Amino acid sequence: MKPNLHIMHDVNQSNWYVEKCIFYAPESDDTFLGFGNPTNNLIHPRFTLSDISDETFDRWAEKINRGDYRQVIINYFDKYAAELVNRIQRKDVAIVWVIWGADLYSLPFFWNKLYDGFAAELYQVSWFNQMRKMYRHWKNRVRWGAKDHRYFYSAMRKVTHGATLVERDVALVRKFLSGKVVQIPLSFSGIEDFASAPDLPKNTTIQIGNSGDPSNNHIEMLRLLRSMQIENQVFMPIAYGSRKYLDVMPEVAYTIFDTTQLELQTTMVSKQVYFERLSSTGFAVMGHLRQQAFANLIALFYFGTKVFLREANPLLKTFRSWGLHVFSVEHDLSAEALALTLPAEEQKKNRSIIQERLNEDAMRGYYRNLLLGSRDESGKIHWENRL
Repeated sequence: MKPNLHIMHDVNQSNWYVEKCIFYAPESDDTFLGFGNPTNNLIHPRFTLSDISDETFDRWAEKINRGDYRQVIINYFDKYAAELVNRIQRKDVAIVWVIWGADLYSLPFFWNKLYDGFAAELYQVSWFNQMRKMYRHWKNRVRWGAKDHRYFYSAMRKVTHGATLVERDVALVRKFLSGKVVQIPLSFSGIEDFASAPDLPKNTTIQIGNSGDPSNNHIEMLRLLRSMQIENQVFMPIAYGSRKYLDVMPEVAYTIFDTTQLELQTTMVSKQVYFERLSSTGFAVMGHLRQQAFANLIALFYFGTKVFLREANPLLKTFRSWGLHVFSVEHDLSAEALALTLPAEEQKKNRSIIQERLNEDAMRGYYRNLLLGSRDESGKIHWENRL
């Protein structure tokens, strides 16, 4: 069986993805390619690092076009992935987009749909500014030959499969980019990432968001909680994210809650330490208007946290369809709701659902379907449906 070519993003999570691929499909002799030499985060010995040049993209495209790989699996659709995919000519190579979310929701279709007031003002999000941005891209493309979002679109339209558990994200790809994309069920994280954390009694601390990205809409969530006159402690993990946002957001946050009630986690900690913190967290209020924080959320459900999501977040529908006890920010959030942790029976049910869907056997099935899917005589790849 021919190997797969994985196009990797320069983030620490890419190292974890490689480990999972090796663990769940050790017989697969895949290539994990990172563009940029050196890179900042790609430290696993299985990575192949390449410099960034037209010659490099041409060389890797030649390997694909002569049939060296059975699939190209894209782990974040950035400009480097677009450069390579736009050079692929073979029709019998599956192009799989692992849809983590940030790459999909950074496209112009969503420019004015992700941020509430504070972040929207900081990034000057408005219909008028969106039109100005589109015009600048058009002018740069016409006058200077710059590659803008249209270059991304041409590459994304070659995608044959979208790998995610979130059906709504695949529906968005079909709507805006490629109507024939087939979903491959895949979760980056399973219970193996957090099941070893101790099962601790729930406190009344509220976690807001999962990172320092403006799509967390921290300030609006803090203002909402302040309007309810809550007495809970508030915890916000913001160890990574947008520098522009993190340069100003904490100061504003401390005008809403002072340091005795609000804790900002600004440094990276180990996964073990982080999940142990989540294990005792009683509540989570997520301000995302898009799919985000999936790995955090499945851990919180497993630990028995009472989770509140925005109505616009596709994950709310996904988790409800799983049967999880999950709540709406718009309809369920109140001071009273934040005074009572999730009842023991509902905690038990949520843990059981996460165990069933994301246990080691389920994760092995997801990854083996992705990496080792069988072909029929026409050359198309087929995966077992594990939704």
